[in-house]
Amino acid sequence: MNPFELSLNVIEELVREHGTPIYVVNRRKIRENFQRLDTGLPAVKFYYAVKANPCPEILETLVTAGAGFDVASKGEILAAVAAGANPREDLIFADTVKDPKQIAYAHSIGLDDFTFDNRSEITQIARHAPGSKVHLRIIVSNEGSVAHLSHKFGADLAEAVPLLLAAREQGLVPHGISFHVGSQCLDANRYVEALDTTRKIFTEAAGVGIELKSIDIGGGFPVRYIDEEIDLEDMCGRIRDHYEQLFGREGLTGRNDGPPCELVAEPGRAIVGDAAILVTKVISESVREGRNWLYFDDGTYGSFMEVLLYNMNFPWRTNTKGPLKQYVLAGPTCDSIDVFSRDAKGEVCTVELPEMHLDDLLIVGSMGAYTYSESTRFNGFEPPKFVFVD
Repeated sequence: MNPFELSLNVIEELVREHGTPIYVVNRRKIRENFQRLDTGLPAVKFYYAVKANPCPEILETLVTAGAGFDVASKGEILAAVAAGANPREDLIFADTVKDPKQIAYAHSIGLDDFTFDNRSEITQIARHAPGSKVHLRIIVSNEGSVAHLSHKFGADLAEAVPLLLAAREQGLVPHGISFHVGSQCLDANRYVEALDTTRKIFTEAAGVGIELKSIDIGGGFPVRYIDEEIDLEDMCGRIRDHYEQLFGREGLTGRNDGPPCELVAEPGRAIVGDAAILVTKVISESVREGRNWLYFDDGTYGSFMEVLLYNMNFPWRTNTKGPLKQYVLAGPTCDSIDVFSRDAKGEVCTVELPEMHLDDLLIVGSMGAYTYSESTRFNGFEPPKFVFVD
């Protein structure tokens, strides 16, 4: 069940017990989302992107479901291991910009799978995790995605084989190719195109004696927020079919009619995005330049950072039934950018809600991913408390 569908009676009772702001999370929904991906892409081992939401109870839920973890720091490694993950079998250090101290720590506890996209990373990994397996991350198109990660990460196609050779020369084991089509990807063609590019690199690498054995298709799987057209089963099917066409079926059935190639992925948003809601309360109200303002006990320095970063829109409802009015929605901090009602250009705007006043509740859906994990402690405000319902 999507917790956004919880009755007002249940939500108000949770608020009476726990206060606000709170995240209300359904662990069953997390398991269902994980299983849906696992069924759609049976060749894949899923490494949940801890950066999406590192809440300990969420990580524990995914350990029991059979997930591995994509980690980007010592902190995320510690969180995954505390939840029950095995460093060698269940973790991949997929960030391409790593602090050498954290590489050394990861290696010291058995993590031996690292991602890189430049020569300096090869040097750092070889120094601090000698003999480790490495995935080369390549640039791919992020068109149609919310966050264009290839602006910062990934090697050009022309650099791929030279970088793989450089890794081998420094004693590392070139294991596979990694890519990321961008966060909240709505177009399955991006995965298809990236697999085509990966096939070319596999062939070129084989020509110089490097046998690659793994493809990491990253994350990017989307979740519905407002009215996005999402067919995750179809997206998974297209990825699976193209993978089989290009790389054979050994990873799926054990038949040896193609290169021995495993397929892995690092989903985050699609697993936890719609498994949590935020409940936040009106703590102040005013009229400024003819517009009604509502101030809540959570804001852009808390759960709504993606409104500022990517103009993200979330579904919301209230526990009120008054006439519809136009409101500007703002958070509690003493910074003027702490406003989370914004238009497609990122400008402050009003939204239409049933009339609200002090202590009324705003219930915000699809708040499981990149909310808590991106929240700050600005002005001393703590992030919302987690409340779990099944």
